[in-house]
Amino acid sequence: MHDGLLVLLNDLETEMKDRGLWADCHPSSSALASTEPFACDTLSFVQWLQFIFIPKFKSLINHQQQLPSNMAIHPAAQVWLKEESTIQQLLLRIDEAVIANSSTGA
Repeated sequence: MHDGLLVLLNDLETEMKDRGLWADCHPSSSALASTEPFACDTLSFVQWLQFIFIPKFKSLINHQQQLPSNMAIHPAAQVWLKEESTIQQLLLRIDEAVIANSSTGA
């Protein structure tokens, strides 16, 4: 299960790079410390994906830690990435994989 999620995260990273949405400059530590949902007060949605979401989920998987029991990133992508249907679909699949993981107790 986690291997499939790791593949989806890698696919998301690749797609973001292919679409020119991957940043070369790392945000400040204060920007990364935001407590707002999706760090919306300090980062763009794609920055949040790149610098917070993807690394955190890869770390959880690599350290065999508990994944969230429920999440919904796809609706946010529909708002902030209206023109990026492939990324939206990947995030939907990631949401579904996390929910499936929590229901199986994997």
